[in-house]
Amino acid sequence: MKLLAPATYLEASEELKQQICNGCGPEGLIGKLVPEHLLGASISSACNIHDWMYQEGEDKQKADLYFLANMICLCAQKSKLLLPVRALLAVHFYLAVHYGGEEYFAVDEA
Repeated sequence: MKLLAPATYLEASEELKQQICNGCGPEGLIGKLVPEHLLGASISSACNIHDWMYQEGEDKQKADLYFLANMICLCAQKSKLLLPVRALLAVHFYLAVHYGGEEYFAVDEA
């Protein structure tokens, strides 16, 4: 399964992605506490796409929904046995960014 991502992310160089995307969580101490995995399923790619979309500042709701869909997609690629628990954890991550991520979203001034 392919992850949902804007064309700008898919076309960007790896160097540019590394400058903008930092995995899961914000920079600093709090970011170090945020896991990059949900019970063994890496969600770093979903976090990076989410970072990219937040930096673009076009549509926070779309960025958050892509984040949720991508996390569940990545979790589904692992053991199906743990998928319900991983999906529940993904929903918690989604709710955290949906309700608490406003300060990290770069509003597009255009």
